[in-house]
Amino acid sequence: MHSPDILSQPNPATKTQATAPKAPSLSLYNDLVFKTLFSRYPQLLADLINSIRHHAAPVTVERILNPTILPQDLASKEIVLDILVQDADGQRFGVEMQLRRLRHWVQRNVYGIARSLAEQLVVGQDYRHLQPSIGISLLAHNLFTDYPDKADWHFTLRDTHAPTVQLGEALQMHIIELPKAEKLSTLPAPLLAWITCLLHNLDEAAMNEITHPPVREALSHLETMYSDEELRLAAERRELALIDAEDALDQARYEGEQKGEKKATARAS
Repeated sequence: MHSPDILSQPNPATKTQATAPKAPSLSLYNDLVFKTLFSRYPQLLADLINSIRHHAAPVTVERILNPTILPQDLASKEIVLDILVQDADGQRFGVEMQLRRLRHWVQRNVYGIARSLAEQLVVGQDYRHLQPSIGISLLAHNLFTDYPDKADWHFTLRDTHAPTVQLGEALQMHIIELPKAEKLSTLPAPLLAWITCLLHNLDEAAMNEITHPPVREALSHLETMYSDEELRLAAERRELALIDAEDALDQARYEGEQKGEKKATARAS
């Protein structure tokens, strides 16, 4: 590293060149940016899936089944921008970055996985053609707060009294609680690299410490994607929509508290 004195007194015999500022990037924490990146580069999505399902056989993403992002998706606070993909064996994966707490999120996810399973069959096909339907949710909040030392969850159909007995693999759900997960050094290194990237890709110092090649590739693509003005503006619109949704929820809570206080005052008088 150069000392400040050397930097302030360049060699006059050397032609100095101004260093171009590093291009800004897009936050991968934004669910629209998340969907755009992994829809464009399915090899990166496959690595993310394999990092999360590190105990399972690796998969290759063959098809993105829902690559389109509709204009109404940007403004709606209830829309979840998931990515539905199919691997070489026909398994379906629904991958999402979930930024907000939704009251019926669990029901919604179970319904989505079951629907993805049912949609595989057409008239005339029998059940042997069914391939597993697997949900993967990356949560921006902690769902299971009573378990501070566990952040990666894998749910299947299992017997209540004998949980080692599994009723097939047709329906599965993986959940990663990102706030807890980044603090658990016991997770596999590739998964920790992705978690750090998902949470802090705009933190240059944190990103410089990551060596996992697919994450390095993702960071490079994000810098390039920033030059896409339409994408950049859409990402900003999506972020503002979520902020507005939180503000509206906060206002509703405030108004509810005010009404409660007025009723309490009226009863006291």
